[in-house]
Amino acid sequence: MPETPLVSVVVLSYKRRGPVARVIESVLAQDYPAIELIVVDNGSGPELTTWLTSEFPQAHLIALPGNIGAAARNYGVERARGEFIVNLDNDVYFDEPGAIRRIIAGFGRHPAAGCLVFRVYHPETGRLHVRDWCHPRLWQEAEDQEFETFYITEGAAAFRREVFRRVEPYWADLFIGHEGYDLGLRIMDAGYQIWYLPDVKVWHMASRETRPDWRPFYYYARNLFPIVYRNYPFWQGLLHAVPRLLAFGLYSLQARAPGRYLLGVRDGLRMLPGCRGLRRPIRRETLRRIRELKRFQPGLLQRLALGVQRMVPARAGSQIALGRHDG
Repeated sequence: MPETPLVSVVVLSYKRRGPVARVIESVLAQDYPAIELIVVDNGSGPELTTWLTSEFPQAHLIALPGNIGAAARNYGVERARGEFIVNLDNDVYFDEPGAIRRIIAGFGRHPAAGCLVFRVYHPETGRLHVRDWCHPRLWQEAEDQEFETFYITEGAAAFRREVFRRVEPYWADLFIGHEGYDLGLRIMDAGYQIWYLPDVKVWHMASRETRPDWRPFYYYARNLFPIVYRNYPFWQGLLHAVPRLLAFGLYSLQARAPGRYLLGVRDGLRMLPGCRGLRRPIRRETLRRIRELKRFQPGLLQRLALGVQRMVPARAGSQIALGRHDG
């Protein structure tokens, strides 16, 4: 590997000038000499794309005609020339100028890693963004540890370019919600590892909410069905899906959004016939590896309590607020 391999940073843009400018500026401030910056605008319209072109001429701009959700990242991946690809959402920015160097060092330490995920902090609290912690360990114990995981934090991750030659990228039909989990399963099934790097710190500018937001309850419930159907053998899929559906239902009741949850269940079931041609159950070896990683995760009651923290929006002034995702 060259001493300074080319790194392509793909930034999503959607409507908001201030946040995406901060993300881009954090990329341009990196002390790494070989960076290709790609901005994929998710259908914001000509006013914003004209501003992006004028304000950041260093960036390669891809302007999409409409908002296609998380699959917009795929256009950046296709355009990227770098040996490594970093995905940042339009509200996720680097903490310091050495982040890219730390990412390269992380891939050097973990030659089997196809993906590295970052430590995500909330700028209003100065602490870990708990809603973005989906790893099979207690964040209170593992936040500072480097460990293997099976979950990709959407919009705060880095990949080897070669991964996308072997694995299909983000699944467009999901639009938003658990797309990182789906991609992570397929990356692991291709023989790669996923590692959490605590020394790569990013800030997630999630807006503070004082009312429940229906989107997580709808999309998480809906997307669980096609993800499980596509990636799991039947019985393992059933064991995976049932407790999560029950948990999502509980969270939706606490957030007073059960109707959206039930709509998600209905629409998820309706998606299954269209997924038949995509069904590729992961290998037994991959299932075994996931079980090994899960041995570190907390017990059921602890997971339910943490899930409430992640899924149910906090009141104003609380540490944990429900994040937003522009796609």
